Amino acid sequence: MSRVFAGGGGGGGGGDWSRGQAPPPPRNERGGRGRGRGGNRRSQNQGFPEDDGDYAPLVSTANRWKPAKDTSVMVKVEKQIKGLLNKMTKEKFGKLSAQMCDIPILSYEMLTMVIRLVYEKAISEQTFSDMYAELCSQLAQRVKKSSFIKIIESDEDPMAEPGADYNYDEEGASASYRWSNDVSTSDGEIVGPFESPEECIDVAIDNDNDMDPVKREDMELELHRLLIKRGNFIKIMRARESGKFYTVYFPVSQAEECGQQLSKKIFTSEIECQNDATKMNTFKRSLLNKCEDEFNKQDIYKDWKVEKKEYEKTKSTLTEAERNEREEELEFRRIKIKKQMLGNIKFIGELYKLGMLKEKIMRFCIQSLLKLEEVEGSDFVQLKNSEDDEMDEEDHEALCNLFTTIGETIDNRKAAPYMRMYFDKIEALSEDKSLSSRSRFMYKDLIEMRQKGWKLRRELETAKTLAEIRKDAEREERKQAQESQQAGYGGYGGRGGGGGGGRGGYRDDSGRGGRGGRGNYERGESGRRDGGRGGYDRGPQRNEGRGGYGGYSSGRGVPPPMSSSRVAAPPVVSKILSPPLAGDRSGGSGQIFDEEKLKLRAKNMRMEFMQDPNEKELIMSMDEVLGSPDAGKIIVQANIEYAIDCKDSERKAIIEIITILFTNGKVTVSDVRDPLADIVEFIDSYVIDSPGAFGYLGDMLSAFFHMEALGVNWLCDCTSKLMGKGDQFKVISNAFASMKNAYGDAAVRSFFGGADEIKAFEQLLGPADFGKISSQYL
Repeated sequence: MSRVFAGGGGGGGGGDWSRGQAPPPPRNERGGRGRGRGGNRRSQNQGFPEDDGDYAPLVSTANRWKPAKDTSVMVKVEKQIKGLLNKMTKEKFGKLSAQMCDIPILSYEMLTMVIRLVYEKAISEQTFSDMYAELCSQLAQRVKKSSFIKIIESDEDPMAEPGADYNYDEEGASASYRWSNDVSTSDGEIVGPFESPEECIDVAIDNDNDMDPVKREDMELELHRLLIKRGNFIKIMRARESGKFYTVYFPVSQAEECGQQLSKKIFTSEIECQNDATKMNTFKRSLLNKCEDEFNKQDIYKDWKVEKKEYEKTKSTLTEAERNEREEELEFRRIKIKKQMLGNIKFIGELYKLGMLKEKIMRFCIQSLLKLEEVEGSDFVQLKNSEDDEMDEEDHEALCNLFTTIGETIDNRKAAPYMRMYFDKIEALSEDKSLSSRSRFMYKDLIEMRQKGWKLRRELETAKTLAEIRKDAEREERKQAQESQQAGYGGYGGRGGGGGGGRGGYRDDSGRGGRGGRGNYERGESGRRDGGRGGYDRGPQRNEGRGGYGGYSSGRGVPPPMSSSRVAAPPVVSKILSPPLAGDRSGGSGQIFDEEKLKLRAKNMRMEFMQDPNEKELIMSMDEVLGSPDAGKIIVQANIEYAIDCKDSERKAIIEIITILFTNGKVTVSDVRDPLADIVEFIDSYVIDSPGAFGYLGDMLSAFFHMEALGVNWLCDCTSKLMGKGDQFKVISNAFASMKNAYGDAAVRSFFGGADEIKAFEQLLGPADFGKISSQYL
């Protein structure tokens, strides 16, 4: 009996099947109702095992992959430098710059990375350009001889033409040298191991060897030897653990292709090769290359201008939203390029001011911006307009910024012919009506600034330390106080004033007043009060009588011209200045300082003068303390004692400070002589801690002789108190030597060469000893 099924099945189509027959093959196409969701699932899963849930769970292995930070040396150093640069301010500069200078430069790649990071920071933060220039100056002093330079022994012929074939002799007697600045021991693949360096060399020069390189992996290698033999560069390294030797080699002609830097020149001596390598790989040379590359990037504007023109052509085909987006993008790029260019110009100028770049380089920059070039073959300096003499708005601004930065330094006698021609064109540009008003007036300001000795019309806002900010606050306070003192408050009282304050008084009462007495300072509460001479009446407006002579009334009357007498102003409320007291000295403010405060003031004056050698500020600072007893002597003594054991720059500043104060009448002859006499008398004690004390004393003696604060008789009298004849001889001989070095032979003869002077020196030292000095200096 057979059973027959007909019709479309769930997943199949039509077809008959009867018991005893083989089942029909599965069909690929979907048919009937089986096309619905899920379809013929059994046919879809055919060939795959059913999921019975019997499997082991995932287990973390010991050597599973983990994400790891890149801890290579370059990445660590880059992170460290970026961190220091981000923290650097004027206040922290000394500490952080020292940390940067202490970072070891292990490769030329690392050196260029340091320069790149500092340069990018400098041009992005124009306010700190001078600080970053100083940082470069310090780095240049530290990175003079680079440890990453390697000298390579070679058997090449230094006299052969580049690329010429060379007949190597069997012994390789031709000794020559090259250098490289990027030799590493971290090659990915190496050849070896070998038992000796000689085996490495044999394999490298054998053209028939078929040794395959091996992966270095984590093997630590150290450089053993570098050489060039039979046209092959050979680097021999030694494994630290096993002591086996490995090598990397390739033809010298393929060095650039293999990423290995080699000097182009071949040297005949190792010393010559070393000197050239040091010169070409200093921080200063690499920084110069960076400056040149960055300055030449001014051509970035050309690409921007091309894009701008293309946009103008297609502008009409764009929608308003697309036009706005494109214009914003172009404007953003223009601002970014301009900021980079101006920052680069300012930084280059700051480097030049510190002596990092030569004047010739600055002339090239100026002439590039002015579109000028030198006439070749001319017997004298002559410039002409270059063929492409079109200057854009950014060139005008960059040129003015550059001159603002370096004008005072570059405008010297040597550069006079160039400066004359530069400013001939600048004057023409300032009158060129085709330029924008902004550019023309920038040039006019530049011309005016040069005429005034490169003094800015207004002080530029720059980054300052906290000490400089405090100094500015003190300067402002002093200025206001002096203006108040000079203006005074004397005058005639107006009609309708309160019962008149007289000359000299300060009045703030609420009652009537009569004619004042002399010299009072009174703040009354009620009734009749007498003001002093030159009073300042702040009483209520009462139409009762006339104010006293010199009073200033708050009434409606207009005060007549001020009295010729200068009188003290009301006290200035200040957190910095102390209230004025009696005991005013000529030019002083009347303030009293004890000895400790005077010594502190001497230190502050010295530090401020070294940061900003402003003569007016120095005199103003001294004026504030002249009311104190022995102020001049204590100020001089504190500085002279410090000068015996300090840096040369500080000693130079101290001598200049005392000279300025003496020539302006702020310290007297005795103020200078008395402290210096103590130094001379006890110089033998100072030598114990400061071996150069005799020389330092000689510098001060010669300077103070030159400003005519000292005399030979005074010097001989002070020197005679020294116990040792040898010390006496050293004092006098160093004074002569310093006078000659600082002021010349004529000054020595003028101050020490008179008959009376020679007699005094001979009485002190004896004719024989003084004869040694006179034969050398007189």
